[in-house]
Amino acid sequence: MEFYFNLIVLTAAIIFGSISFIVNNKLTTSTKTQKMLNVFLLFFVLHLITILCSRLLWSDYRLVHLGLPLNTVYAPTFYCCLVLLTEEVNKENKESNKFIFILHFIPTLVLLGFYAFLIGNQFTMGSVETYRYLLVLYFVEVFQYIGYSFTGYFKINKLLLNNNIRLLILRVMWIMIFMALVCLGVVFYNNILYYDMSITYLALLCFSIVIFNYYMARLKYVKVVPITDGETDRTEEEQQALLKYEKSKLTEDVLLAYKVKVEQIVLEKESFLKVNFTLDDLEQESKIAKHHLSQFFSTTYGMNFNAYINKLRVEYAKDLLEKRNFDISVSELGDECGFNSRTSFFRAFKKYEGMSPSEYITNILENR
Repeated sequence: MEFYFNLIVLTAAIIFGSISFIVNNKLTTSTKTQKMLNVFLLFFVLHLITILCSRLLWSDYRLVHLGLPLNTVYAPTFYCCLVLLTEEVNKENKESNKFIFILHFIPTLVLLGFYAFLIGNQFTMGSVETYRYLLVLYFVEVFQYIGYSFTGYFKINKLLLNNNIRLLILRVMWIMIFMALVCLGVVFYNNILYYDMSITYLALLCFSIVIFNYYMARLKYVKVVPITDGETDRTEEEQQALLKYEKSKLTEDVLLAYKVKVEQIVLEKESFLKVNFTLDDLEQESKIAKHHLSQFFSTTYGMNFNAYINKLRVEYAKDLLEKRNFDISVSELGDECGFNSRTSFFRAFKKYEGMSPSEYITNILENR
């Protein structure tokens, strides 16, 4: 019964993993992180297929599937993806040291060597060599799962990430911590030679479902628009409809990349203080299409470009009042914050603070 249960679990994990691989390969941008994820998802599917075939073909020779050390690939890959993601979020242009990445997979290569030796010499499950090998394997997995999980936790706390991406990373970390506890349980309950891997396969299924749900959520951003040979002859109304579809193609990693670029221009360079700074100016400076920028502001900040800029200007006006000890005229304040008229400054200030600039100044001074 357990044999068939494991086959069902592995088959389901293969299906979910395959779909995730297809989505990641076809619908995401070509960042370093995505490329590595693409390779990893392919490895994940092939690993599951290898386990499934080994259980079907060598069900009597349990060392074939029980001692396969490919589980030691997951935690290092998780860490390498985080390193690449950190570089992308922080906009670091340095080339990642591939040799350093390879070092993280040395335990897997060493264990594969011992595994091949045991299989080649047809050691049985009851042999001392097999027991020692499995003991080392489980301890390596424990140290990897726990070590890389805590390292990942500290890394993501320093990053400005989309909530869905952060949640995905945390869920993967929880699965790794769970697997560490399973490995410890197998060792301390002296079940090394009799463990049937059922819980490990369930963890792999959970991992595949987590990844699958993440990519299914991303599909909401993608709609297919049929393209005909006469596309250049479309009416203006049809072109507007196409633009709406184009907006929906922004995936979360694209939005994150846009966020870094937009905030570098708007915040770090303080472009929001320029009078008459428009979406066209941002498009020209960021090299991001205007309709993508409109979708970005709506999705990321919940407001349009003008509202976002005006909110930044109002916050800057409040800070400037504090720095000048409120010794500045309202008109001068509006000019320094990038507003092109006293009226637009008053309207924006009242919208976000619920009162006019004069009332705000009076209120602050009276409460001092």
